[in-house]
Amino acid sequence: MILAHLSDLHLGHRAFDRWERGVNVRERDVAQSVQRAFDAVIERRPDLVIITGDVFDRPDPSPGALVTLTRGLEALHSALPDTPVVMVAGARDTPRRSADAGALAALDAFPNVEAATVMPRSISYARRSLHVLLIPHTAVLRGPQPLLEPDPRMERNVLVTCGRVAHGEGPGLQVDPAEWDYVALGSDHTHRVVGPGVAYAGSLERVGSAPWREAGEEKGFVTVELPGAEIRFHPLPGRPVVALAPSRAPTGDPERLRARLAEVVREIPGGIDRKVVRVQLRGPSPSDLVALQGLLPELTEAAVHLSVGVERTRTEPWTKVDPLERARAALPPDAPPEAGTLLERVLGDEGPRGGRSVAGDGDGEGDGDGLGDGLGGTAGPGAEAPEEAS
Repeated sequence: MILAHLSDLHLGHRAFDRWERGVNVRERDVAQSVQRAFDAVIERRPDLVIITGDVFDRPDPSPGALVTLTRGLEALHSALPDTPVVMVAGARDTPRRSADAGALAALDAFPNVEAATVMPRSISYARRSLHVLLIPHTAVLRGPQPLLEPDPRMERNVLVTCGRVAHGEGPGLQVDPAEWDYVALGSDHTHRVVGPGVAYAGSLERVGSAPWREAGEEKGFVTVELPGAEIRFHPLPGRPVVALAPSRAPTGDPERLRARLAEVVREIPGGIDRKVVRVQLRGPSPSDLVALQGLLPELTEAAVHLSVGVERTRTEPWTKVDPLERARAALPPDAPPEAGTLLERVLGDEGPRGGRSVAGDGDGEGDGDGLGDGLGGTAGPGAEAPEEAS
């Protein structure tokens, strides 16, 4: 028996305020990654498809996100009409109001689809001698812990959940992996096998608030062969993401600073066109970035997103002043209005500690403190994600 395990689709995810033909570029990237994943799953003809939330990026997904998922499910049902799909809601799929099951619940109406959004659900497929227990995010959070019982009448038992699994007496869902043939986990964007027959599939795209933290990671899904729980990871292409290690740059010298940034960008293999790029400069103050006005428009236009971070040195005194505000304050009185807009676009990922990000996404994402190995989790010099499919 072959299981296909997908996770953290985050359909509807938007970032960087970059739009093409009325669609956010990153939202389209995520939709394409899901389409590729369904195509790849169909090729492998599994006996069961598992999706561990977050399926959507928010509880009230956009029409485009719903269309992408329903088309994928229709394609799967058309190609593999006897293959069931089971899914659990994650934190992003779950509305704040406990009485609201969320958009994911509507997918129960699809043929061969089981979507658990609030309460645990036990499903038996007698013809396959397979029992699947679905534990959605809400059921993990609410006490007491749901009863995790395999079905002794079935040859194979699979546990599917989106949440933290406890280690020993720690917080999370108390699971005995020995009782299950496979434990499918969601909510972690990094693929990892945490024990025999226990794995996070990881996200299909780099959808965290700081995608450069995942620049060196492959994204994709896993298949699992039962019995034996042989887990195989299948990488998928995505938007190239580049995260450079911090580079020393001059301070108080606009010409040298512009030259240094241009030099750093030129060193990126294949250039920055159509990529998400994170550059970190060590040495200059945020106000020094005003000198980059003439160079930044060209760079930001070429890349899908260019983030220029300023890393504090260990000898620099602590300050709670936002680098973006400091840079704005350094603008000359006669600076054009677009100068402030440009600074906001480029420094928008920075904060008082060099790590301001968008509102927390519940995935444990976040930037560092700007010390040591840099902001946003650098992946080493020139670390780059796999190239996007053409």
